[in-house]
Amino acid sequence: MRKFGGMLVVILLSSVGLPLVGYNAAHADTGGGTAQDAAREIAAARDRANAAAEAWTQAESKLDVIRDEKIKLDQEVLSLQQQANELQTTVESVAVNRYIGTGTTGIGLLTGTAGPTELAQTAMLIGIINEASASSLDEYADIHKKLDKKKKAADKTSKQFEAAQTNFKALQQKALDEVDRLRVIEKARLTSEAVKKALDAQRQKANEKIAQDSAEKLKRDQAQAVGAGSDGGDIGNGVTTGNRASGGSAGGTTGSGGGGGRPGITIDQIYGSGDDWVCPIQGSTAFGDTWGAARSGGRKHEGVDMISSRGTLIVAVVDGFAEPKQNELGGTTIWFTGADGNKYYYAHLDAYATLGQVVKGEVIGYVGDTGNARFSTPHLHFEIHPLGGPAVNPYPTVRANC
Repeated sequence: MRKFGGMLVVILLSSVGLPLVGYNAAHADTGGGTAQDAAREIAAARDRANAAAEAWTQAESKLDVIRDEKIKLDQEVLSLQQQANELQTTVESVAVNRYIGTGTTGIGLLTGTAGPTELAQTAMLIGIINEASASSLDEYADIHKKLDKKKKAADKTSKQFEAAQTNFKALQQKALDEVDRLRVIEKARLTSEAVKKALDAQRQKANEKIAQDSAEKLKRDQAQAVGAGSDGGDIGNGVTTGNRASGGSAGGTTGSGGGGGRPGITIDQIYGSGDDWVCPIQGSTAFGDTWGAARSGGRKHEGVDMISSRGTLIVAVVDGFAEPKQNELGGTTIWFTGADGNKYYYAHLDAYATLGQVVKGEVIGYVGDTGNARFSTPHLHFEIHPLGGPAVNPYPTVRANC
């Protein structure tokens, strides 16, 4: 009854326009609890979804590697089988000839009553036949040994491939489920500017903590490098965290220009945040750091895969020019030239929206699964190319803004 009475007083006061004494605005439109509580719940859901997305992309990488190995072994088995088949006729002839006596004793029809010269020539001919026969049999036996070994390896890889497929599908479903849960939580909790501001504040605090930890790690790495007799290398002014970094001048290039695998020590720069840059997906999404991960055909992953529902809005991250493109791997894609001097690549779009000259946040496409994403799940493959050059790890930038 007291609760009911209290609620009645609040309703009556509100109806006559009087201020609500003791009413905390932080509780407004948050679905219960404070704006900070709602922000923490959303952040936790995003972390779970991102962890599931990273596990999914790692499983995809493993699946691609095993698929390539399976294709290679299957081709080797086929080649050896063809060689064995070609030798089959020769070996059968050898077997027949040896059975009827074309060995070291010779055949009467060849020796007969010939003189010493003819007998010597015949003996030489028989020796050549025997040598060729032995060679054919040895080669045939060797090929069959190799064939048996390759077949066993191919069978083992096939089983590994089936297991990897099963694991990939399970982790893919888990990632999709986490994105669905995130969508429900964001819809229920991300309901006011107070919650959005609290979420931004929490993200900023988390980014500052990452930067601080990275700076400390960089100092330790530099100290160890100096202690080992090195000047520490050209590491720019950024701060690294593992193979990632924030705020450096060198970008995130790897190997010879950024196309390589996961680096040992690199600088991955955050290329925009806050009012200067917006998340490329406007809606619930999940992603992990898969820069440099193995892909089929010996390729390396040079972007970040952002899982989201088909049709989710894709926007311009900065002001710039959106140019539509098509290719086999990316399907429906956009090369985006930003006013910040960088180029951005969007792949696997379901469809285009506004193209040409656009402003930051304007819808340029929709999430889909075109190109090789048809074997996966709807997601946006997103790349950053500083000054139009080689791709760098986009994860730090996306993580700071999405």
